[in-house]
Order: sequence, then C-alpha cells, then structure tokens
Amino acid sequence: MIRRLGLGAVAVLALAAGSWLAAPASADDSCKPGTTKKIAFMLKHQKAFRYLNADVPFFVKTAEAAGYEVLVQSADHDAAKQVAQAENVITQGVDAIVIQPVDFNVAAQIAEMAIEAKVPLASYDDLILGAKQTAFIGRDPREGGASAARAVSALVPKGNYALIGGDPGQTGSTQMQEGYHSVLDALAEKGDIKIVLDQFSSGWKTEAAQAHAENALTQNDNKIDAFLVSYDGMSVGVLQAIDGAGIAPGSIPVTGQDMELAAAQAIVEGRMFGSVWPAPDEMAVAGANAAIAMAQCKDIGATDKINNNAADIPWVKTPIYLVSGKEMPEFACSHKHWLDIDEVYKNAPDKKPTCQ
Repeated sequence: MIRRLGLGAVAVLALAAGSWLAAPASADDSCKPGTTKKIAFMLKHQKAFRYLNADVPFFVKTAEAAGYEVLVQSADHDAAKQVAQAENVITQGVDAIVIQPVDFNVAAQIAEMAIEAKVPLASYDDLILGAKQTAFIGRDPREGGASAARAVSALVPKGNYALIGGDPGQTGSTQMQEGYHSVLDALAEKGDIKIVLDQFSSGWKTEAAQAHAENALTQNDNKIDAFLVSYDGMSVGVLQAIDGAGIAPGSIPVTGQDMELAAAQAIVEGRMFGSVWPAPDEMAVAGANAAIAMAQCKDIGATDKINNNAADIPWVKTPIYLVSGKEMPEFACSHKHWLDIDEVYKNAPDKKPTCQ
C-alpha cells in the first residue's frame, strides 16, 4: 500500500522514530548546542526534479518552522567543489551540516573537517565512508533494488537481465545494485536467468544508460527480457534504446527510480514497468528534524545503525518501495505535491483515477 503522508504527518513520523538509539550531536560524544541558528544542507546537485520538488522545499520548510535558516549548497556533481563549499559553511558558522556526498570517499574529508570544527554532521541519502559522523539519514537502497528485482522476476522468471546502475562513487547506486543481486543471483545460479549486463553510469547520465542498453541489445540479438535501471533519467535512455531497436514498447519490463514525470507517464502508458520511490519528501523532513536535534544536542530519533568502515553510524531510516502500474493511481492521488495528476495521465486520460 502506498503511504499517504503530507508534510505534517512526515514530520510527526520523523520526530517519533524510535528513541532507543539516542545519539550525541557530534562524533566524539561531546556536544554544545549551536548558536548561529543556521543549518547547511549540501546536495550533490539541484537539477533533478526530486531536489526542486521534495528535498529542498520540504527540508527548508521544516527547518524554518523551527526557527532555522537553511544554507542550501549544490555541488554540481563536483566532489572538489563540495569540499570547498563545506570549508566555506564551516567558516561562516553553522549549527549542523546535512550532506549528500558527491563522492562518498572524498567526502570523508568534509566529515573530518566538521569534527575538527565541532560541527555535527549527518550524511543524507548517500553514506560517507571511512569517517565518523553523527548520523545517516536515508533509505536503504538495497531494499529498493530488491523490491524492483522481486517484482520483475515474478513477471519474468526466466531470461536475460540487464542491470544498469547509477554513479559508481555513490552508495545510493552501489547498494541498489547489491539489492538487485540479493534477489537475482540465486535465480542466475539455478540457470533461470542470465545477467548479461551489469554496469554503472557515471553522473547518472541518460546517454550512458542508453549506450549500455544499446550494447546489451546488440550483443544479445535484442533478446533482453528485463532492464533494471537505477534512475528514471537513465530509464528514458533505455526506453529510447528499445525503441531504436524496433522492439515493441512495453514488451521488455524496465524499472527506474525517483518517479519523475516522464517515468510516471511511461508507466501509465505501459511503456515502463515501474519506478522505485525513495520518498525524498519524507527523507527531507527526517533530515531537517535530525539536523535540528543535532544542533540542540538532542536525540536524533535513529532506528538502526549502519557501518561505514569507521564506526557504527546511527541511522534514521526512511522508506523506499517500487511503484508499478498497479500502484500508480493511489500514488498519483496521494502525492499531488510531487506530480500533477493531469500531466501524469495526459496521454492516457481514460486511466486517470478519481481521487478521494
């Protein structure tokens, strides 16, 4: 069932998350409440639909309601630029940093700088590796990958599978690929399926994904039975490759992630099987509430822990699940802040649901 959560409900969930994993607001177990009333929200970029319509507005609204100014930073997929931005916000003075790393290894420098400056820092969406930090806020990409793989393998229990991941320098991509394999490897060992492509795409680029799909189709005489793809922008490239090969739209299940408009329309029209929903609206609210708690030396509401090769990091876990054509009507009705339902069903108005 699709969650029907507005901003207020999400905030309640984020604040009510289990308190049994109470965490200090700094990685060295010492904390002094901040005084600047500023929070840095550092994103790898802001161009994708999700950042403009979920992450940024939900984070900012939640933090501002608590009396905090948000310094939104966009690194434009440049790891060095993100390090420089972090140096700048730390110098300016902030009470907490919430950061989606461009590169989870390079960003370890930022976590170390924050510790040195005694500024609590939490990874957001992608976990920084190899450095202590106060928290991780985000979904488990492996759960998303597994949900897509289970649904597709139930639909297509035999055949050739192509896996197209996102940027290899981000846990959101590498762990989603792990999720695919957690379901598919056993089927491959039995001989039911064959994984004929398993590639990442730097920068989550549409063009790279299209090239991967074209190569897979060419090398297998167009006999690809499923494409598991880690981002809707890349799925668009895969759909173009399928069309370019003269294959009937919808005859090969294709998945994506983020529920962008083009993907939602393709799902409604039957050209795409489904998109993994990482609930960036809920993640943003949880991130803002965790930042406020860190700034005030309060419990962040972690419900789990995750190891990043430096420590067991308190984890504020947020939901992730696949939305296929079956679930699309309920999703479209309950996420009007995300997509205009008229646009979603623009090319299939007869399928448009009547929302309660």
